[in-house]
Amino acid sequence: MCGPALVPADPKAGFRCTPVASAFAVAESCAPEGQDEDSECPKVLRSSSAVPELLEEMNQSAELTNKLELHASQAEIRYRQCLARWSRLHRNLLEEHGAQSVDRARRYFEAEEALKAAAERIQNTSHQISAAGQDAKAAAGMEANDEMAAQGKLEHEVALVCFSKALRSVEYWRAKAGEKRLDSILPSLRLLREHAKKLDTEQERIAALSQRIQASKARYRSSMKELERISNTIHERRSSGSESEPEHEPVPAGSRQEV
Repeated sequence: MCGPALVPADPKAGFRCTPVASAFAVAESCAPEGQDEDSECPKVLRSSSAVPELLEEMNQSAELTNKLELHASQAEIRYRQCLARWSRLHRNLLEEHGAQSVDRARRYFEAEEALKAAAERIQNTSHQISAAGQDAKAAAGMEANDEMAAQGKLEHEVALVCFSKALRSVEYWRAKAGEKRLDSILPSLRLLREHAKKLDTEQERIAALSQRIQASKARYRSSMKELERISNTIHERRSSGSESEPEHEPVPAGSRQEV
């Protein structure tokens, strides 16, 4: 019985979202290097109408990211614990019964599952044929109903073939494995199947959480980038404004002409 896939890479690795307290704190972190803490840039940044919304979005993204990372970490712990149980049970099963007996029992178990699925498919196609027959009576002569009935019969025939094949496989592997061996191994195989389902569930949950974490971090980065743009724009305006101011040379004493 093949083991499940390994746990995905740690979704917590890399960028870390940090909540921000105020526009002033963002101004200090976003302002160009060398900016004076007492300058007017943080004050103007605080007064920008877009800043409060950006700050709120950053805080929400940071809070959501940290929450999702906690859930992902918990899911990874559950995954590893279930994987350890699966591995331990599978190892004990091989040691007790041998690889060949376990493989034959596994093939019987899979054939039995296929037989159940085929039987269910036969039942479903039988209902479809019955429903199509009633519709045909209600609307006699319509080509659409005739096609649906023909399709239903074809699916039913395919289901019968699958059932017959699965039944032969069940009988063959029951004889190969032996009733006593099957009675001893099948309970463990069913338990392994349950562990495998849990592993699949946790793996899907981890993958979904990882996608949400990346999306939340992307929103955080986008807001931070916009704050940096605002801060840089304000700094550039202040710098260009100071450079455009005319320089007045001091007038020497006594050089003024009296009128």
